[in-house]
Amino acid sequence: MATSGSVETNHIAATSRKWYWQLIWSSSYSGNTATVNWEIYARCEGGTSGSTWVANYGFGGNVNGKNLSFSGSFYKDARVASGSFQIGGGNSFSASITAHPYSGSHTSSGNWSWTMDNKVVTPTVTCSVTRGLNTIGASMSVTNDGRASIVDRYIDLFTDSGCSDKVGVISGASGTFTGLQPNKTYYARANASNGTYRGYSSVQKISTYDIAKLTETPDVYIGSAHTIKWTNPSGATISLKLCKTDGTAVYNVGTVTGTSKSITATATTIYALIPNSNSIKLRYILTTTANGTSYTNYKECTFKVTNSNPTFSEFTYQDTNTTTIALTGNNQIIVNNYSNIKAIISTENKAVAKNSATMKSYKLACGTKNISKDYNDSANVELSLNKVDSSTMTVYATDSRGNSTSKSKTATYKNYSDLAITRLIATRQQNGVGSAVLLEFEGTYWNNSFGAVTNAISKCTYQYKLASSNTWIAGTTQLSYSASDGKFSGSMLINGDLGTDGFNISNAYNIRLQMADKLVTKAVDITLPSGAPGLAIAKKGLAIKQKYNNDLGGALQVNGIIYALDSSSGTFIDIVKKLNELASK
Repeated sequence: MATSGSVETNHIAATSRKWYWQLIWSSSYSGNTATVNWEIYARCEGGTSGSTWVANYGFGGNVNGKNLSFSGSFYKDARVASGSFQIGGGNSFSASITAHPYSGSHTSSGNWSWTMDNKVVTPTVTCSVTRGLNTIGASMSVTNDGRASIVDRYIDLFTDSGCSDKVGVISGASGTFTGLQPNKTYYARANASNGTYRGYSSVQKISTYDIAKLTETPDVYIGSAHTIKWTNPSGATISLKLCKTDGTAVYNVGTVTGTSKSITATATTIYALIPNSNSIKLRYILTTTANGTSYTNYKECTFKVTNSNPTFSEFTYQDTNTTTIALTGNNQIIVNNYSNIKAIISTENKAVAKNSATMKSYKLACGTKNISKDYNDSANVELSLNKVDSSTMTVYATDSRGNSTSKSKTATYKNYSDLAITRLIATRQQNGVGSAVLLEFEGTYWNNSFGAVTNAISKCTYQYKLASSNTWIAGTTQLSYSASDGKFSGSMLINGDLGTDGFNISNAYNIRLQMADKLVTKAVDITLPSGAPGLAIAKKGLAIKQKYNNDLGGALQVNGIIYALDSSSGTFIDIVKKLNELASK
């Protein structure tokens, strides 16, 4: 490798001097191109420069392909030829000289070649990248010491750090990779060539921005505002809309900026989606648009029905039990457990559903009882309950969402309690074996006014029958009793099947007491046992299962079969039957 040179032909002795020729060259570079300047001089050892000469018998040569020839006198240190040419670094050129001082028998010559210095170095390349949502911008800078021109430049993009999976290339010093995936890591590397060497930058790792994503979509009552929040790291254009979960648009918010927005969706639109439900799950969809491509992200929330109960404020009612109405004198008064109420919702007072719901039913509740009926828009609706046990009645109007509005009314209430026979005793006289019977009874009754009528005991009678019979017989004794402060009682001898003598002692009887007030009749049954004693002791003797008959006399009177144990057989025998058998023999 060389940038300059000086060479001489062989020295020829002639005319007591030595002659030779010298080639001198030098170079200067522009980039990797050298400009070579050269000169050829005639030299002589001895003599004064420019004065010594010798006859010229011929001169020839070649410098980098340029042929040289000369004839004439040679003077010491005279420049025989000169020139210049350009040559690329690293290339070679040659030169040759042949001269004949004095005569052709003398030849001074030389052949030479040189290889030029290669000024080209490997370019130093750096790569810079910037990220977008689906793009990556890249540029390079090249340091080449100005010795050679850069012939090409490229920036390559890969999906792996080993730079084997190429996904794009930029031809030139800068540009943008497009059509990339959001939130994905890529690797960029730049390279440049000066025609001899190619330089590479270090690998630059970079990730595209993520798309805009929703972070908060709080549940909300329909018609109220809620704040929707999101992230938008790339700053791309974004738009927001509210949709059903199948993607059908419900409310278009439009283009949004920043990272949050207070939104109040149109209430009528939301209500219309749920005529039969109190909530709906909807989906906010956030769309990011960059470089002609759109990306979506969604997050759901629940919209809840509020302030949507039906409008309902009036109904009428009445007691429909003619018996209680006769006592109260007013169908607006309720008698506990006896009034039958009917609630009436007229078409003028009908319930009206709200916010896209429809009416479904009415329900009447009073105390422990309730009844429901379908809603009717064009006719009065009546609901009835029998024997209600509360003064407060409530009508509920329910819509298709199950929401209801109630209206309550409290009536004048008569807390009537049923007449009750708390004690009833029938006792045979003469220590329980006589025919005369004493009837004793006690009880309670509601000692108050129904309104038109004051309650009182209105009936006190009795009936009787043989215990073995199903036929009741009205008693003939007029029962007397005392009643005050809600209590009654009585005690008297009563007539029976023996008239004023009472009840046959041989029989058992059922006796029924019937008591009534202005509203109800109550009856209680008791059993009167027979009056026949199991054992009767008299002065004259003993009677079994009957009274002792003084007219009959005797030590023992038995009413029934007499059995005795036969010790020989261990069985019981009918004594009377046995005696009759013996008597007949």
